[in-house]
Amino acid sequence: MRAFGAVGGNPLLAAEGRGSSIKSIDGKEYLDYVGSYGALILGHAHPKIVSAVKRAIDSGSSFGTTNIKEVELAKEICSAFPSIEKVRLVNSGTEAVMGALKLAKAFTKRKLIIKFKECYHGWSEQSYLEARFNDLESVKKLISKEVAAIIVEPVAGNSGVIPPGEDFLRGLRKICDKNDILLIFDEVITGFRVSFGGAQELYGVKADLTCLGKIIGGGFPIGAFGGKEEIMKLLAPEGPVYQAGTFSGNPASVTAGLETLKALKNKKIYAKLEEKTKILCEGMTCLGDRLKISRVGSMFGFQIDDYPSFFWKMINSGIYFAPSAREANFVSAAHSFEDIEETIRAVRSSNV
Repeated sequence: MRAFGAVGGNPLLAAEGRGSSIKSIDGKEYLDYVGSYGALILGHAHPKIVSAVKRAIDSGSSFGTTNIKEVELAKEICSAFPSIEKVRLVNSGTEAVMGALKLAKAFTKRKLIIKFKECYHGWSEQSYLEARFNDLESVKKLISKEVAAIIVEPVAGNSGVIPPGEDFLRGLRKICDKNDILLIFDEVITGFRVSFGGAQELYGVKADLTCLGKIIGGGFPIGAFGGKEEIMKLLAPEGPVYQAGTFSGNPASVTAGLETLKALKNKKIYAKLEEKTKILCEGMTCLGDRLKISRVGSMFGFQIDDYPSFFWKMINSGIYFAPSAREANFVSAAHSFEDIEETIRAVRSSNV
């Protein structure tokens, strides 16, 4: 995505980011709705995060043993997600998914994984059976005694933004319970984004294992997977399932994550994010059927016939949307109502 393969042309070369905007190396400034693909819910270079990370780095950048901040972050994650009784920190969302799938296969002693065509779970190569998002019948057709887990983005964030149907997530939970299959929620995007407790809090469905990333690192590399204690205790050193990473629980990442989650405990932030994103998306409907928009909380996606043309017109207007119609866009707490109005004006004048 960062190579702009879906829209053509040369990618932006970022020089700095402040609040709701980024500046390229040629000095041009853009209102940023990519936000490091959803990680920067508080915006770029948040002062409290920057200060806290500087202090952390002054004390050491990596230890090769547990540090107190990663313990604190683990506690915050478990507190926010009741389905997570134990959690393992890793370095990316991809690693989180790899760990969760490896653990699911070991726990169930089965080999097959069901995923959804519309969902993305990182770049690692896995053998999947593929169903269709929001189609429970397509899932039922794939169920067998060899299926270890069903993994799903509760909001499909890599096919635009596709909300789950009214009974879809509950339906998956029932299918898994009936067939002794683990339900894995990939909340790398939705975790702490659609609500403090992620999609599980928003939709009232608990997963057996949960994958997290992005926001829990506050702009630094991180990932995590966690779930029921009876499953997680299979991980080394308690159990036989090996997983390790030199930089897992890195002091800079966990410090930035803690500062982010601390700020997000103010529930007014989510209300403001919802309000601003609603105004933005409703304002962009001025293009009618030419531009269809879907939204969950502060994440939104586009459906438009000629997305590359739309994308570059926005770039020329100083607006940076995701360089692919398949990627989600994000409003951050740093976006002002003036930013939102400026974006709406640019969309209205695009003549797409």
